[in-house]
Amino acid sequence: MKKQTINITRIFLIMLLTGLSIFVFFNKKTLETNILKAVLTNNHNDSILVELSKRQSNRLNVIFEGPDYESVESAFETFDEKIDKNLFSADNTNVSEMINTYKKYHNGLLSSNSAKLIKAKQYETIKQQSYERLYNPLGLNMLPLDRDPFLLFTDYLLSLGNERNSQETEKDNKYYKILQFNIKKELALSPTLLNHQMKNLIDLKDSICLENPEIKIYLSGAPVHTYNASSKSMTETNLICILSSLFIILLCKFYFNSFKILIPIASSLSLAMYTGYLAVSVFFDSIHILTFVFASTLIGICVDYCLHYFAHNKQLSTILPSLTQSLLTTVCAFLVLLLSNIELLKQISVYTITGLVTVYLTVVLFYPLLCKKIELPEMKNIKLPLPEKKYRRWVIGLMMLIALSGFFNIKFNDDIKDMYIPPKSLAESEKLYAELTHKDFNINFIIVNAVDIQKLLEKEEKIIECLDNNIEYYSLSRFVPSIKRQKENYNLIKQLYNASLKSYAAPFLQPESINNLLKIKEPNGFLTPDNAGMPVLKDFLYNEKTSVMIVNADTNVISQSLASLDKTTKADLSVVNLKNDISKKVGNCRKICMALFIPAIVFLYAILVLIYKPLNALKIVLPPFLGAVFAIGIIGITGTGLNLFHILALFLIIGFTMDYSIFRFNGSSSSNSGSAVLISCATSVFSFFLLSITSFKLISSLGFILWVGLLSSYILSVLLISKPTGEQTLRQ
Repeated sequence: MKKQTINITRIFLIMLLTGLSIFVFFNKKTLETNILKAVLTNNHNDSILVELSKRQSNRLNVIFEGPDYESVESAFETFDEKIDKNLFSADNTNVSEMINTYKKYHNGLLSSNSAKLIKAKQYETIKQQSYERLYNPLGLNMLPLDRDPFLLFTDYLLSLGNERNSQETEKDNKYYKILQFNIKKELALSPTLLNHQMKNLIDLKDSICLENPEIKIYLSGAPVHTYNASSKSMTETNLICILSSLFIILLCKFYFNSFKILIPIASSLSLAMYTGYLAVSVFFDSIHILTFVFASTLIGICVDYCLHYFAHNKQLSTILPSLTQSLLTTVCAFLVLLLSNIELLKQISVYTITGLVTVYLTVVLFYPLLCKKIELPEMKNIKLPLPEKKYRRWVIGLMMLIALSGFFNIKFNDDIKDMYIPPKSLAESEKLYAELTHKDFNINFIIVNAVDIQKLLEKEEKIIECLDNNIEYYSLSRFVPSIKRQKENYNLIKQLYNASLKSYAAPFLQPESINNLLKIKEPNGFLTPDNAGMPVLKDFLYNEKTSVMIVNADTNVISQSLASLDKTTKADLSVVNLKNDISKKVGNCRKICMALFIPAIVFLYAILVLIYKPLNALKIVLPPFLGAVFAIGIIGITGTGLNLFHILALFLIIGFTMDYSIFRFNGSSSSNSGSAVLISCATSVFSFFLLSITSFKLISSLGFILWVGLLSSYILSVLLISKPTGEQTLRQ
């Protein structure tokens, strides 16, 4: 009956895996690479923050430098001609078409400066400014004088631009031109395609510079940094995989004196990673890349299950209690992450639990069937030299003293930018771009909410009136005034005409033209975002009820400027600083993880108390806990700021090392449990040590705390559980 039940279970699992594979194949999920989205919730404000970050990260800047305008323009045109326009798009606004559209509604368009002067009845100042525009030899009249005698429409168009953000400039006797692109959605969502296209861009840049040595081309923007970090990390990760695999192969040869066991071990791990992917695909709309980074490292614990099976000469009954307890405690530790409202933590939990259960079922149900023909020679029982019992407390005390000294130096660093240090060349490109575009201020975003677009525009106009004149801003209402404002502008123009048109325009306009202007009528239609003919305007809209204003000023300056706003308008807006707000969100996620860590340990202890005596349960849970504490202390000693990923690593340390304690505690003095645990620890520590010396700071910091935590937890398990007593340790 038992054999029949096992066979039915095997068939059921195979059918379940097949069904899930078919479902995921026809419902493929996208890979999310935005780190910010990993630590945010799905509420409205967080969604806006993600969208703003995404827009900033999709922009690529190409800076051309040369000794003269002609050479720079030539390089610019060559680059622009050869770039793939299907993947990289520039602002395709047709300026001529836009101006023609604006002309239709010119009676409702006024610059803020002209509107203020007319409201104050400073007609003489208006006339003086109009004369200066009229008689300027380099001036350009956008409308005939008999339609716009004061050149108010020309003044309005000029107010839309900003000389400081010119795409062409001169600096230190060198000419510069900037080409800006937005990466299209299909490219941004595919890291592989992005890296391929970025390599093509760099090759194009290098070929142009090679043909003309006087020309230099700089690339800046998030896509360049993404390519640099991912390509470098990919090379280093591949090298680490090769070295780690060789290390595991050599250990298996040394301990088992056989290469045959590598096939079932590799198959089990591959299946675990695959089922983890299937589970996350079923329960989530997209899969974050950090889910693979964190959860795939934890799948390494599955090597323990496989090694113990072979270390005990395929006697499943001998290790089944330890395997089950190890699975139960690790799964419980990661169930705690489901209590958070952070999607990344939930994904890591689902991926990890599924992978662990898969390997457990593979070892228990399929290894006895698949590994029958694998014959292993007598294995070595590796024993480490241990200090005498009276000195072990001193060793443990010394480790905790080191950890305690580090705790006094702990500081927190939630700035996501500190996880990546760009190479010198890219840092110089970003500095040059900031100097050329005068991006000296801390960019902030004002998020405005209203019932419809017209109300959004009206609220933006109230905000703009409060901003200091020296504050540089960009908004939807700057290019498309509200209908209410356009009606006000029409009345102001009519007021100006009635007060000053005859005295001002008599020298150059016929009386008939003047009379026609005095009969100006309210326009039949108004300029709106829909008919403005400017695709770039969509960048200012999050949706029909939310708009985004870009303000180049310090957050405190903006807050002071908006202090005079009425309460209703204030309630519908928020000031967002990407750098500061992202750091706050990352910090909140770190605090959530820190708050979950102790409950996870307590929960694990409670589970173990149901199986073991309380003191024995404490012996099992102490090494992983103290190992994690020691790792945090070492982070403090090194002076490295403690970040979100360090805290996430604590859960990985607990997951990896809990089974060290369980297998050592449940093994008998004559078994090979100690040797199997040592080999498992050695492979994990070696892999994470290699990760700790990579160039990408996020990965290296994760690798460092993991190898320190794993090694210290193993040492503590050896010191605290030096003489396993087998089944007698179970609760009677």
